Amino acid sequence: MSSRELFNNFLDLSRAGSRRSFLKQAGALGVSATAFGAFLQACGGGNSSSGTGAGAAPNPANLAGPIDLKTLAENAKKEGKLEAIGIPPEWADYKDILAGYTKNYGVDVAYKAEAEFSSAQELEVFKKSKQHPHGDIGDVGFSFGPTVISQGLVSPYKHAHWDDIEDDLKDPQGNWCTEYWGAQAFVINTDLVKKPPTSFKELLAGDYKNMVGIDGDPRQATDAFNAVYAAALATSGSIDNIQPGIDYFVQLKKKGSFTVARSSLANITKGEVAIAIMWDYLGLGFRDQLNGKPNIKVVIPSDGSIAGPYVSIINKTAPHPYAARLWNEYIFSDEGQLFYLTGYAHPARYKKLVAAGKVPADLAAKLPPAEQYNSVKFVSDPAKLKAATDLVNQNWQSQVLGQ
Repeated sequence: MSSRELFNNFLDLSRAGSRRSFLKQAGALGVSATAFGAFLQACGGGNSSSGTGAGAAPNPANLAGPIDLKTLAENAKKEGKLEAIGIPPEWADYKDILAGYTKNYGVDVAYKAEAEFSSAQELEVFKKSKQHPHGDIGDVGFSFGPTVISQGLVSPYKHAHWDDIEDDLKDPQGNWCTEYWGAQAFVINTDLVKKPPTSFKELLAGDYKNMVGIDGDPRQATDAFNAVYAAALATSGSIDNIQPGIDYFVQLKKKGSFTVARSSLANITKGEVAIAIMWDYLGLGFRDQLNGKPNIKVVIPSDGSIAGPYVSIINKTAPHPYAARLWNEYIFSDEGQLFYLTGYAHPARYKKLVAAGKVPADLAAKLPPAEQYNSVKFVSDPAKLKAATDLVNQNWQSQVLGQ
């Protein structure tokens, strides 16, 4: 049965009897009241006449937010859990964020099965959710923002700290919002690399046979895509032209420096990737986790680095829509944002936190020297990101992997 047929059947049921009878029959079809509410909203059939008094669910028309924490928490507890897609605990200190959410609000989080999903895989979960609701929230790369809107995969929500986020780091309608950003860095195993490169130029010129890796396939993984973009900025490319970045990896491959091994913690630990080009916060987290076994140095390349924002999205057919919105409130709260910084990511509200004196000095001191970030650039124009993405999708296989 298609989703439209199911929707029409439910409409017939609702007309035929009382609300109690209707919900009983809906339950017999295996659809919870919460999931059905989300389903109605996704199909455009939501009823906007429900009350918003104490103990009642907010009017569906007001789900765009912000919604007060008490109302969100009460409804999230009724829903019973949050399904988080693409939220790896080792990434940007999500371990503490996940634990903090459950501790503060008493809502368990299901995330382990799909924690390591790439941005593209997260979108596939949301697509399949149209038939079988699954997955409440995601954390995807900035370049996927226009995609989730054009494919109708997300539900808008403006959290309580919406005005703290710069305009070019959020969708004006609330469909996505930057939580944090990172900068492309060299994450170097100095037990194996005795002369660590400080620039893309040095990396290409040096003797680093089979040592250089990126974090996955740039056609699917945002981290890897931005490694290519950073290489473009460091050479003859620009924000408008990523092709020199592809050419750079062609040269690395021909020289024998580039390995297709992913720059994961396991591969860096084993020495299969001795120089990883990836987000600074991942490298800094690896450095702390490995604790000298092996020794890790994190360097922001002096000739170019690109900043990569990650954005929070809420599934349009989320089975737990209030838990999803409560998650958004938490990750943009002072506590949630400081957890990102603990994980070495740069929280979107960082300037506000600094101005309010809420950033511990010892935490800020663990980051690379501030001057290393002088060459970091943002690409916030969706059209330019799409053009760059299209070019990588077109040329990566034939020009880099095919060599």
